[in-house]
Amino acid sequence: MMTTDLEVNVDDLVKLLSPTMSLIVRRKTMEIVTQLGTPLDGSAGKYFQAQDFALGRAICQLCEATASDRTETLAALTNYTSGSIEAADFVLEHSKCVEIAYTSVVTNALYSSVASRLLVNVSRHFPDRVDQKLKARNADYIGALLAEIKKSVEVGDEDRAKFVGFTLVNLSTLSPIRRYIGGGENESSPPSTTTTTNRPLPIVCELLTTAKTTEIRECAADILRNLAFDDGNAPLGLL
Repeated sequence: MMTTDLEVNVDDLVKLLSPTMSLIVRRKTMEIVTQLGTPLDGSAGKYFQAQDFALGRAICQLCEATASDRTETLAALTNYTSGSIEAADFVLEHSKCVEIAYTSVVTNALYSSVASRLLVNVSRHFPDRVDQKLKARNADYIGALLAEIKKSVEVGDEDRAKFVGFTLVNLSTLSPIRRYIGGGENESSPPSTTTTTNRPLPIVCELLTTAKTTEIRECAADILRNLAFDDGNAPLGLL
């Protein structure tokens, strides 16, 4: 049986993405891999899924294995998950890359900006599964992400903050998250560890007036709009 060009290319790329390869080889290979994930015509997803997700698995394993490659691997995963729900499903089900991205964002790692973009994509496809993953990492992950947005706005790094904001907009489509932000009690919500100075809802409202970029203000408005889907949230937030 004749091997297709797709199979040959994927096989070669997977070998070159091994953590044991030299850094320069991995970087050159990641340039190609990232470009393959750019088109939105469906071809990116086909590469990611080819040979039982061989390329997708190689990218995720490299991301997990070496911090020095994470700017590149997270960027590639962002590209692939943008237009492929199958890629997002694989990243969530078979890797720790979402947890890595979250930790990068809340610790303001060098690659936190690209990490925040990956969180946007996977939370758009599967908000409930992202919630489960991040809640296992940090019960108050919503508060941590909001704190990062607030901090980024205060220091003028709103480009990174807007992608964290987009992630929270996606997650606020979930009723337990809406109730948590609104100040309500829910058995699925994180335990209440917030004080009057860092409660989620006041931070969201503050961003409407303090953020300089339209995107951040729109994120705050979208979160508040989502809160309206639960009737009990409006009065709770005003208490």
